[in-house]
Amino acid sequence: MTYMLKHRFPSISLAVAAASLLCSSIVSAETEKQAADKLFDPTRSFEYRFAEDLEQTADSKARLAEWYRDAKFGAFIHFGAYSSLEGEYEGRGSGFRYSEWIQVSAKMSAAEYHAVVKKFNPSEFDADAWAKVFKDAGMRYVVITSKHHDGFALFKSEVSPYNIVDGTDFKRDIIKELSEACHRVGLKFGVYYSHAQDWDEPDAPYLNKRTKREILHPDLPADFEPDMDRYIMKKSLPQVEELMKNYEIDLIWFDTPTNMTFERAKLFSDMVRKHRPHCIINSRIIHRGLGKIEQVNLSLFDYVSIADKEVPSRKLPLYVESPDSVSTSFGYKTKGKHDYHSESEMMERLVHTACTGGNYLLNNGPMGNGQLDPEAVRLYGILGAWLKVNGESIYDTNPNPFDYRPEWGDVSVNKSGDKLYLHVLHLPENGVISLKGLKVGVKSAAYLATGTAADFKISGEELQIQLPSEPVSALNTVIKLDLKASL
Repeated sequence: MTYMLKHRFPSISLAVAAASLLCSSIVSAETEKQAADKLFDPTRSFEYRFAEDLEQTADSKARLAEWYRDAKFGAFIHFGAYSSLEGEYEGRGSGFRYSEWIQVSAKMSAAEYHAVVKKFNPSEFDADAWAKVFKDAGMRYVVITSKHHDGFALFKSEVSPYNIVDGTDFKRDIIKELSEACHRVGLKFGVYYSHAQDWDEPDAPYLNKRTKREILHPDLPADFEPDMDRYIMKKSLPQVEELMKNYEIDLIWFDTPTNMTFERAKLFSDMVRKHRPHCIINSRIIHRGLGKIEQVNLSLFDYVSIADKEVPSRKLPLYVESPDSVSTSFGYKTKGKHDYHSESEMMERLVHTACTGGNYLLNNGPMGNGQLDPEAVRLYGILGAWLKVNGESIYDTNPNPFDYRPEWGDVSVNKSGDKLYLHVLHLPENGVISLKGLKVGVKSAAYLATGTAADFKISGEELQIQLPSEPVSALNTVIKLDLKASL
């Protein structure tokens, strides 16, 4: 993942494809401060990024309708050799928030990091145990880092020996085992793949000035000239083809598309479509999390990954996904400052994302021994227990049909438009919630978790409900309204 950005190929040879790449001007990467400023600058918010006339292609809409739009909730996993360092290497690097960036934050050379990779041995990894946790949490799909920016792959690759099977004593294909385990319990399976950045490849571009080629590769000759297209054709594109051909992949999550032109991105999109036409592609194949969305690029991807840990504030013209994490880091971190979200924060982020019409992808960083982070498991369990009795208000729903978000929470609606779900996240002092602009009658109101009737009254187009003194749910009390007509 990137700082504050909360990652078919036609029947022609790779060499011909490389020759077809068009040269384009290289846009320098934003600094971390610029990215952070843009995230919190209201003049460069969703309105800046999403023109109202944007529309996804017909084939993207069809792919999303197969399962993704209704899934709403998924597990994100950042796992790799960096997990064993827990955010620090020889006393260095712990000040950076993302532990998966330790190779850069600790200024490790490729040789130093290779030594860490060689010792990586997640002997307690159990794919079935992981899949059970995700399933019990109410998640409907899983996305794991098959190759992060460090260039190390968690799958068997014939393209590069820098992978968990050939480069460690563990010698097991984590992507294969987890894919099979997830599909056994009915979860869709996706992989994150860093297609532009690769710190092990001198030819790959880097996101920002924090990443220095002379530190990562001190033995390079002074006159070395990086060639991104050479990297793409030698490693990145062939590995994506391996993933598409050798594994049952339902979604591919690209990230940090530094210097990724339309022509370069199209190589990856075409490769995916050639081998797995139903596989869903995220926007970071070409758009950064905070970048302005261009209509011309919508043929390359199916949905938009907004910024890391960003929660949408309103319904958007394109389908979106919020890539969040249970903590301030995406990789497992114990060293240096790091914090976990509270249960209520997790609930609010899930609900607001779903009620604006998006999916919520909640990350955990497993420990270096292969076990899931216990605090992540606990937080997942809290959400899962709530979803077991309130899932109807999240899954298979449409976004809030009103032009405002109530101060007490949020609203979702079923697909037929005749059932509203009121998510009471904050109990008003007077115990009364109000919903204005309701233009149809209400047949009944009941607390979703218990089925108990809720007292309501309607005056004009305003509905009011007197809530009990003790909330039905400490995190989110859902009231289901059966309407007399569809909205």
